[in-house]
Amino acid sequence: MFMSKIIYMALSYVEELALRYFEKSGYLVFPNIRFQLKREWTGKKVSGWTDIDMIALKPDELVIVQCKSFLGTEKGEYIANKIIKWFKYAELFLREDNKWKVWLDKRKIRRCLIVDYTVKKVEPILNSSGIEVLYYNRMLTELLRMLKEGEVRKGKEDDVIIRLLCAMIDKGMLNPKIF
Repeated sequence: MFMSKIIYMALSYVEELALRYFEKSGYLVFPNIRFQLKREWTGKKVSGWTDIDMIALKPDELVIVQCKSFLGTEKGEYIANKIIKWFKYAELFLREDNKWKVWLDKRKIRRCLIVDYTVKKVEPILNSSGIEVLYYNRMLTELLRMLKEGEVRKGKEDDVIIRLLCAMIDKGMLNPKIF
């Protein structure tokens, strides 16, 4: 008997949190969508590969999510332009790919960059280009608040990390003042 198994790439700690945050916020989440950069998009002689860290989907919305633990030490404008281009390529891929373009129909498209540490000059540039910057600490705090207040907890959790967080909240091991 042949059995297929989906193999996912390991997620960074920022991606792990983002995945759980979006799932608990009611989204259907698809992680690690790899795609090839087309030469006509980049203007380079050799095309490369990249990935969308995740797509978060609701009936009226599709969120393209890119996660970074740290944006680097380069100048803010350079970093921002690199991220803006990446979102442009990701959206071009989704619009051209037969499997994904049907999901764009009649949905608002959001572009979200989730970061733990960032260069402060980058955020206003990204915001002016329609890219929302979400911070790791704020997302973690909001997820813990949702779990504590029971907004999203419904009995046995399939996700071991969420189960662990719920147990820590229930046993008073997480300080409620932080959320």
